[in-house]
Amino acid sequence: MTTKTKKTSAKTATKAQQQPRKFPVLWVAFGAVAALLVAAIVFSGEESIGSAGEYGEVTISGDALPVMESGAAIIPNDPALGQVGPEAAGVDFDDSATAINHDGTPTAVVFLAHWCVHCRAEVPAVQAWLDSGGGVPGVDMVSVTTSASSGQPNWPPSSWLEREGWTTPNIRDDSDSSLFQAYGGRSFPYWVFLNGDGTVAHRQQGRVEIAQLEAIMQGLGATG
Repeated sequence: MTTKTKKTSAKTATKAQQQPRKFPVLWVAFGAVAALLVAAIVFSGEESIGSAGEYGEVTISGDALPVMESGAAIIPNDPALGQVGPEAAGVDFDDSATAINHDGTPTAVVFLAHWCVHCRAEVPAVQAWLDSGGGVPGVDMVSVTTSASSGQPNWPPSSWLEREGWTTPNIRDDSDSSLFQAYGGRSFPYWVFLNGDGTVAHRQQGRVEIAQLEAIMQGLGATG
């Protein structure tokens, strides 16, 4: 996997639409789907509680993606497929700049909540894959820590990712979860896979098995 270069300026995105690719899906039982969706977020307008250092300022450009439907890991005929996802710029926990740019390089974006039990299982599994030489050449990965709350378990997210040895460049979402909402997120973990021109190739709620993750990333298209 190509390590995502942390950038402070966005490049102009290529807006040509691509035909959505078909990706392998590891179907799970209804009970498992219901379990992973326990982490669903309801935006009530109530402000999250947390330390300012766990949030960041994000700059978002472009149209928001449709919100994922609840009750399923994958939406058949997802209306987001082929749409251009927002570009974003923010900072990691060490204040280094991290961005989601449509610069010709495909990108896998994963949204994580520190209190979500499925995220807490996903992070070490993905990191173990990367540590063992996993990743897909020419495809970047970016994480977004969002929906932080000091009143929830596994606080703070910065310490959690440090304990796990997380090497993927991260963006700290703001206290309103603006980036998560711009990408149409509803539950965690939430994956959005972008072709090099920023078009959405695949979205999925809940954990993604490593074999499926690798296959989806291999199917992404570069541009430029």
